[in-house]
Amino acid sequence: MKVAIIGAGLAGLACAFELERNEISPVIFEKKSYIGENYMYSSTTLRLFDRSYTNPVKYFNKKYNLNLVPFCPLKEIVMKGPSKQGAVSGRLGYVFMRGDEKNSLENQIARHVNAPIHFDTYINVDDIKKDFDHVIVATGDETVANHLGVWHTTTTVHTRVALVLGDFKVGSAKMWVNREYSKACYGFLSPHSKRDGRLLLSVNDISTHEFDHYWNNFARLEEVKYKITETRDIVTRLGYVSSVKVENIYLTGSAAGLIDDFLGFGAINAIESGILAAQAIIKDKDYSELIRPIKEHTAKIHEFRKMVNEFSNEDYDRLIKILTMPLVKRIIYNNPAAKAQNISSVARRCNNLKHKRQRRLFRS
Repeated sequence: MKVAIIGAGLAGLACAFELERNEISPVIFEKKSYIGENYMYSSTTLRLFDRSYTNPVKYFNKKYNLNLVPFCPLKEIVMKGPSKQGAVSGRLGYVFMRGDEKNSLENQIARHVNAPIHFDTYINVDDIKKDFDHVIVATGDETVANHLGVWHTTTTVHTRVALVLGDFKVGSAKMWVNREYSKACYGFLSPHSKRDGRLLLSVNDISTHEFDHYWNNFARLEEVKYKITETRDIVTRLGYVSSVKVENIYLTGSAAGLIDDFLGFGAINAIESGILAAQAIIKDKDYSELIRPIKEHTAKIHEFRKMVNEFSNEDYDRLIKILTMPLVKRIIYNNPAAKAQNISSVARRCNNLKHKRQRRLFRS
């Protein structure tokens, strides 16, 4: 069996890991000269937004025999709105390193993979699909899905990641929301040590030349005083695919639209989608059916995105007040059964009501 994997990121490496566990050696192509990105950043997982498991580390170890080591537990998030501020604490999730750092998620999985990676090799899927029985697309973006005619964009997000120096508490993150600088997205600070961290600002549906305006508003309104040593700008198109498999081509991770477009989480989905693509090949199963729970989860989280898109600054303040109420904190943040997907129907009803009101106004 000949299997090609395009992309040596989370999904591609996870796919190779599962194939090799079943004695199939794939060919891996990577257009860059390295695994991951060329700067260190982090991915946060929130238990509240995990699909069905209470602990992704235990989940991957038990179900797929894949051992993932987080950088640290996430124990606190300080949320700041336009005029309200509050904090939640508990067993909130994990922080994982990403990029070229030694213990990044990518490098942790890569250490389990024996197949050689052909770096500095750009591959056009049309050029190889006839030479391989199966082609796994793990490119980390929508390019191939768009080329195949199955991609649908829901929003475009501009993000600036800044490496910052300051005085930080490891395991404690900070989040900012304000229409004046993040629209329906947010700013986020994740400490990597007591002295350095990663500060990011994401803004939806703007043009590239507008981003400096929003970043400067963020720095001014929130009085950002951290020393910035480096910045990197990223443009991400979020959306969904009408099919995760076209002929012998399997779409995984971001290429399959498996980033939730509410908070931008996608690392766990990418890893599992790569493993499931491998299992579909190994066991001759329907990949679309295997991956259906992940797609349904991201669709449910999308209801929150649609709701927040219409938020005003007053709505943000009200939300922070609710989320940081003592009773709500006791019910949600330390309750393993509490899942955002279980209350997505509330967001969907709110969206439907707003849509009906807009239609009535339009008709009148």
